Amino acid sequence: MNIFDIARIAGVSRKTVQRVLNNSASVSPKTREKVLGVMEEYHYEPNSAARKLSSKRTHTIGLFIIQDKNNYTLYSDDMYYGAAIGAVISHCFERGYNTLVTILDVSDTSALFSQYKQKNIDGGIVISWSNVQKLMEQIKEAGFEICVFDPNNAPDGGLSVPAPKIDNRKATYKAVEYLADLGHKDIGMITGLLNNPAGLERYEGFMDAMQTRKLPVSQDRIFHGDFTEQSGKAAVEQWISGGTLPTAVFCSNDLTAIGAMKALAAHKLSVPDDISVIGFDDLLISQYLHPALTTLRVPRVDMAVSLVNQLISVLEEDGNAAEETLFEAELIVRDSCSATKIAGKFS
Repeated sequence: MNIFDIARIAGVSRKTVQRVLNNSASVSPKTREKVLGVMEEYHYEPNSAARKLSSKRTHTIGLFIIQDKNNYTLYSDDMYYGAAIGAVISHCFERGYNTLVTILDVSDTSALFSQYKQKNIDGGIVISWSNVQKLMEQIKEAGFEICVFDPNNAPDGGLSVPAPKIDNRKATYKAVEYLADLGHKDIGMITGLLNNPAGLERYEGFMDAMQTRKLPVSQDRIFHGDFTEQSGKAAVEQWISGGTLPTAVFCSNDLTAIGAMKALAAHKLSVPDDISVIGFDDLLISQYLHPALTTLRVPRVDMAVSLVNQLISVLEEDGNAAEETLFEAELIVRDSCSATKIAGKFS
């Protein structure tokens, strides 16, 4: 069964069948229904190569995983992006698109341009912890369609690169309110990088909540970290050595919280009896920690689905293009926070 057989049985031309396969608006609803009915009856699956030749589009989206081999291996080691990668591939399939996955090192991204120039893909999605803003600018200036999962990689200025955004400020405010409602007045924070928009927004959300609840904030309660496990450990060591351990701490991500909990355990301090700890992201491992980590769940799957929809809307020149959504993180209450009993053990 081929395209000529479908055309003969449906009583239409081969070009009409091609137009149906390409979702052309020039085909009447009645004819489209007739052709699709024949395809369904005879279990016809269009050949992807033939479809590519008969269309200006490949119905393939490039998923570019850009890592830095000197610092991290994103595809095999990362705990944050795994859900997003799976969701991109799955939703592309649901929307009728193949996914071409390419793993690159930030030191050489030439293969990314090759996929566009060879017309292997219609558009691309980039996932990376590295700063690839300049690369995104070059792709857009070359006239190619691209999206990024991390808003920090969207270039500044007039170039529009879709990226899912989360209300970091509101989420952090929610976390501090939760700690305050448990009776905590002495709350510390381990920040992320403050030159990173997410890190700055979470810091601002923390300060907003503390001010609203009229809770004191001193600089010895703010440890400037970098979203790493090591910064969580360093914060705890600094607070303990200075006798300034708070009764609760908000960590800018789960990795930082994990580092803090390891350092507290090394000093034989109990979470949450001696100090409450709350994270941000809800990595899969967070529910298996002891105690299980209270954290803010980033809806990474929903964000990935939204990003795919935005890209496909652009590629298909959809008049009802998918709009950007400001996503919210959900507070997931587990076992690492409890009502305050006494002042901090080292206060």
